[in-house]
Formats: sequence, C-alpha cells, structure tokens
Amino acid sequence: MPRRSRKLTLIPLVAATYFMVSGGPYGLEELVQDTGYGVGLVILILIPLIWSLPTSLMVGELSAAIPAEGGFYVWVTRALGPFWGFQEAWLSLAASVFDMASYPAVFVLYLGRIWPAATAGYNGMLIAAAVVVACVLWNLAGARAVGEGSVLLGILLLSPFAFIVVFALSRHPQLANTPIGPPVHDGLLAGIMVAMWNYMGWDNASTVANEVENPQRTYPRVMMLTLAAIVVSYDACAAGVLGHR
Repeated sequence: MPRRSRKLTLIPLVAATYFMVSGGPYGLEELVQDTGYGVGLVILILIPLIWSLPTSLMVGELSAAIPAEGGFYVWVTRALGPFWGFQEAWLSLAASVFDMASYPAVFVLYLGRIWPAATAGYNGMLIAAAVVVACVLWNLAGARAVGEGSVLLGILLLSPFAFIVVFALSRHPQLANTPIGPPVHDGLLAGIMVAMWNYMGWDNASTVANEVENPQRTYPRVMMLTLAAIVVSYDACAAGVLGHR
C-alpha cells in the first residue's frame, strides 16, 4: 500500500488560506453602519478586485516559482539580501504579535454573548489562554493537520451564516431592489479600511510552500478559489445584515 502523502493538497490549503486571510464577519456590521448598505456591498466587491486580486496573484506566482519554507522571507532575501529579508521577517512577526492577540479576545467576547460567565472574573483570561495553547498544539501537528482541520472548521463556522443569509433573504425579497445610497455618517474611509483589513494576509499562505503537494499547480488555483470564497461569504453576510434592517 502506497504511503499517504503528508503534504497539503488543494482543498485543505484553500481552507487554511481562507482563515489566514478572512477576518470573518467581525467588523462588517460597522462597515455597513458607516457607509450605508448599498455602498457597503460595493466596497466588499471592489476592494478584493483592487486590493486582493493583485496580491493573491503575486503570492500564487512566487509560491509556485519558489516553493521554499519561509515564503515571503525567502523572496525578499533572494531579491534584496539578508538585511532586508530580516527586516521583512521581523516586521511580519511584530505585526502578527499584535494581530493574533486580538483573536482570543474576540473569541471570548463572542462566547460571552451566549455564556455571560465567560467574561466574569479571570474566566476570559483562562479561556483565551486555552485557545492559544490549543492553536499551538494544532500547529505542532503539522501543516496537513492544520489544513484538514480548517476544512472541518470552515464547514462548522460558515453553515450558520448560510442559514442566516437564506432566512434573511427569504423574509426580505425586496432586497434586490434596494437603492445604493450615499455613505452614512461620512464613514466611507473607515469602511474601506475595515474591508482592507478583512482582505489581507495572503502572504501567510506562502510560508508552508515546501509542505504543499505540487505547489506549481496548487498555489495559483488556491489563490483564486480562496478569493472567490471570501468575496461570496462577505457579501452574503452583508446581504444578511441588510435583510434584517
């Protein structure tokens, strides 16, 4: 019996990249509030074309051409030398420290909505620490374990949103005829910044290139499939918010 490859294949890498890039529905409520419903939907459609599509194509091309462990660090080092490679790695690490720290806190805040005791006393700190430890152990299991787990998590996390969107649209069939009005509260710039944050992080997928099955073929397809999935999920969530107005 041939030994099963432990490398990432197409669908697990799509799922893992989705979670690397997608900020989830967090912030979409504020985006719609700041810009208005119609303009919010337009932003969520245009930003990926202007902001994410060029970046994802670049990451897909470079990951396919240089499938090395370290991804963007290797690219910068080869192009500009070790000094700038170090700067790239250090700045990315510094940004990740602050960015990643927000997710356990957001998890606790969401959990507190359905279980208020989660935010009482030291419970929030302990739960956040448990989330960090679980993620560390999960990553230590290897890239394939992360990718396969991401597929399962993607199904579990997106299924409720699919139900909410279908429910909202079924109750508000006039949604398709909703006019695109001017931004609300002059929050156009704030809405654009939220959308950009929700569409960034593509370069993180390059750091596991050496653990990807046939990266020359897989990475370009992953970038396009992931971008399409994120656009659909964001716009569906925003439409769901619009349906409940």
